[in-house]
Amino acid sequence: MAAAIFSHFRYYERRMVAFFSNTCSIHFLGALLSLLLLLRHANAAASASSKLPFREAPAFRNGKTCFSSSENTTIHIAMTLDANYLRGTMAAVLSILQHSTCPENVVFHFLWARQEPEVFSSIRSTFPYLNFKVYHFDITRVRGLISKSIRQALDQPLNYARIYLADILPQEVRRLIYLDSDLVMVDDVAKLWEVDLKEKVLAAPEYCHANLTNYFTDAFWSDPELSRTFEGRKPCYFNTG
Repeated sequence: MAAAIFSHFRYYERRMVAFFSNTCSIHFLGALLSLLLLLRHANAAASASSKLPFREAPAFRNGKTCFSSSENTTIHIAMTLDANYLRGTMAAVLSILQHSTCPENVVFHFLWARQEPEVFSSIRSTFPYLNFKVYHFDITRVRGLISKSIRQALDQPLNYARIYLADILPQEVRRLIYLDSDLVMVDDVAKLWEVDLKEKVLAAPEYCHANLTNYFTDAFWSDPELSRTFEGRKPCYFNTG
């Protein structure tokens, strides 16, 4: 807004000065020029704030009770990464490190859909000691598969990258915690990592209070295979946040 107003004023600046120099006092010209300077300052401030600067986080080190990082002690955490949720990602990573007894044993796996060099550089500059890797998610995998009836916040392809983690991450990552980018960790993530899954391959908190009528439509139930699979089940889903 400030940039648009400023460019508009610059267009008329010379003509207005020529006109008012013959008809108005020098005080009016001074006020006009002051306004132009204020708009220039506002434009510069808006540009600076859009860069989303982050301060460098402290180096988080392992406690005395930690074993040296190895495949048996490493905690793998996966998150999505893009400019729209960068602030949330920064807060989530910081909270995980702050509450971890062995932060040097935590490895982050970030999935991205668009090439955004400034996002990667922000992660590196804010957490220079962070152990992380980045992976590209090909959005064509889910193109045409996302329902048009869902709310707008969920229609971004990157939301569904978690489904393909087993295909994207290297095979040596045998166990993984997936977290949303809009959460804050308030306890040691190791407690979550150490949950015994027994014979199960996946665990997640259950959320059963959402209105899913836009998902389970008449067209959905008209499919015999889907109807047999979901009939009689509670309308619940995984809550990753």
